[in-house]
Amino acid sequence: MGFRPAAPARAPPQGRRTIRDHGATHASLARRADLPPRVRAVLDELLSTTYAHFGAALQQTLDELDRNLFKLAEHAVSNGQQQTLFESLGELRRNRAEIVPRFLQHVESTLARIRGGKTPAAATPAPTTTLELVDPSALEEELAQREVAGKSEIRNSQALYALAHRFGVLAAAPAWPHETLPLGPAQLIAAFRHALDGIDLGVERRVLAYRTFDRVALATLGRYYDAIHAHLVAHRILPNLHWSAQRARPASTPMPAQTSSAAEASPVPAASAPSMWANAGAADDVELFGTLYRLLAERRRREGGHAAAPSAVPASRADLQILLGVLQRERRAPDSTSAEPGYDNAQFKRELFDRLRKAGPHGGALRLQDEDSDTIDLVGLLFEYIGTNLRANSGARALLDRLHVPVLRVALGDRSFFTQRSHPARELLNTIAETGERWIDESDSDPDLSAKMRLVVDSVSADYDGDPALFGNLLADLSGHMQLLARRAEVFERRQIEAAQGRERIEIARATARGAVAQALQHGTPAPAVRTLLEQAWTDALALSALRHGSGSDEFRRRLAVAAALVRGDAAKTIDDSVRQELEAGLAEIGLPADDVAGVLAGLAPEPAATTADASPDRPRVEEVLRGRARFGEPAAPAATTEPATKPQPIPLNATELATLERLREVPFGTWFVFTLNQQGASVRRKLAWFSTVTKRCLFVNQRGARCEDRTLDQLARDLVRGQARIEIPPQTSLIDRAWKAILDTLSKPDASAADRSEREAP
Repeated sequence: MGFRPAAPARAPPQGRRTIRDHGATHASLARRADLPPRVRAVLDELLSTTYAHFGAALQQTLDELDRNLFKLAEHAVSNGQQQTLFESLGELRRNRAEIVPRFLQHVESTLARIRGGKTPAAATPAPTTTLELVDPSALEEELAQREVAGKSEIRNSQALYALAHRFGVLAAAPAWPHETLPLGPAQLIAAFRHALDGIDLGVERRVLAYRTFDRVALATLGRYYDAIHAHLVAHRILPNLHWSAQRARPASTPMPAQTSSAAEASPVPAASAPSMWANAGAADDVELFGTLYRLLAERRRREGGHAAAPSAVPASRADLQILLGVLQRERRAPDSTSAEPGYDNAQFKRELFDRLRKAGPHGGALRLQDEDSDTIDLVGLLFEYIGTNLRANSGARALLDRLHVPVLRVALGDRSFFTQRSHPARELLNTIAETGERWIDESDSDPDLSAKMRLVVDSVSADYDGDPALFGNLLADLSGHMQLLARRAEVFERRQIEAAQGRERIEIARATARGAVAQALQHGTPAPAVRTLLEQAWTDALALSALRHGSGSDEFRRRLAVAAALVRGDAAKTIDDSVRQELEAGLAEIGLPADDVAGVLAGLAPEPAATTADASPDRPRVEEVLRGRARFGEPAAPAATTEPATKPQPIPLNATELATLERLREVPFGTWFVFTLNQQGASVRRKLAWFSTVTKRCLFVNQRGARCEDRTLDQLARDLVRGQARIEIPPQTSLIDRAWKAILDTLSKPDASAADRSEREAP
């Protein structure tokens, strides 16, 4: 498009300058004379390492951002968009030299506060229940930052786990949470935001900057954390804290075997399994799973035990964990050829038994211990229940298969998975399932949430190797993202409610104006041009007055008096100044141009004696002017443009539907409904955000707060009676708790084992 800026500007050459050359950047640590000398020395070294890494990484980020902005400007769809992009590009280049020092200043400030102070994130006031308007731009920017930080936390979860504990030693405090961890991804992205403050980029360009920072600077965060840990270990800060960097482990690399004593322990008979759980969780849950294991043991006795090969060796827990680790790595990538991805318990057990046949000493067979076999069955039944209770179009179905093996490995090594409802792996599984059920379906997808859930499942599948902290970190990250989405949905829903209430006020004002004009027309027979004016433009002027000031206001009464004067035919004699001024003001307020206002008034002026042919030009002019203009409130309420006489008459409600309608009036806002879409049973969830008792119009929104199809209370009552809609009763327990209850009911039936007997055949 003509204008071509110069090549990307680079910061002045740094030579061999170190971080100490940035005096202002290093001032915060220098002022912390109260820090122990050893702690100050460690922090100073970490800051130097940060400068060495991010000094170059930020320059690469800014180069990439410069190129991206220039490319976007070259392909802009309008001159205005191109100008905005070039202005942002100029702002970035003018302030580029300030970005690295400001970034390091924020990092140093965070490090300097680890004792006797608060991190910038921790200093933020705790959230309250006060409702406030949220700037959509700020919310979008916050979402982008959380997304960038969350992805980096997942990619480097184990390094961050160790870093949190080592910083706890430096701060003489417990392990730090990830969101306030100095040098953690959340604080690094906060430092980058601080570096961009004062640069007028606009929210879209700032979001682009954060994603470029993620793609360029944070892509090598693993090496940066390796260097940070090397310095901390050199200073003897938790030198024996082991953490496994699994960022680039090849698929062929075997996972380490479980080394806990529980993993090597001798198997316990299923009948005595409850004794292991005496202190594992709530008494009710312990009793429930004791019953489940007892029922599985009884089923095994009825079936005569497993048909194991005579030479099969019992598989130790460690052997089983290694074998499952191999299966886990093989299932990391989803099967793109599968028409209906999801969990298949029978297929998994066949695959596991095939592996056991070849996993024994000298290529011999292994067999499952009874306790391990029952655990595998319980977890399999759990996943089957979750899969069958998700909608066919739920996005969570495709993720279940890849979560199964890691969750099974947790359950085999940690019995509290069954008895503690707050177990991180159990909570993460429940969150993934319920989130996919409520937030994602084919007709109403959320790309950001879908990507986030895939990222979490990818991390579990790729990185879990016995460390339960991984599930806790991922659960916290996903929960934080969900809270942000819920907040954004509340903002969108509030906007939709305000818009619906505005549309209703306009419709009521229009109805009031139409009624007032119709009543005035009963007192006379005005000329066609006058009738056209009253029924169109002056009705709009009256509606606007009713909307702004009310139907009892002086302005509304004055304009109603003008209508009465026009109907009586006073205008045919003369239009006095007061009527003329009121007409001019009212027509101008509804957007009629001055020339058209003058033309309308000229058409209403007294005419000299003339033939009918002489008078005819006035009428077409008035009608033409008024017919060509948009009616007040039409875009917001198109149904109101049709005259009542031409509207199709609604079918009256029968007695049952009328009774349902009366009950609907008592339904609180925020109630969820399930609507059946077709004869195959496909359904969608919709939230009743608001309805009007005057117009009977309902506002339904989806989980993200977006407006959905319009309905009236009458239509909703009819759908409820016909079974095409139902009120969703929120469950009192989690999906997993309901699954255990259903599994207990199934196993308690006498023929519960007949259907799947073949699946339990061991090698």
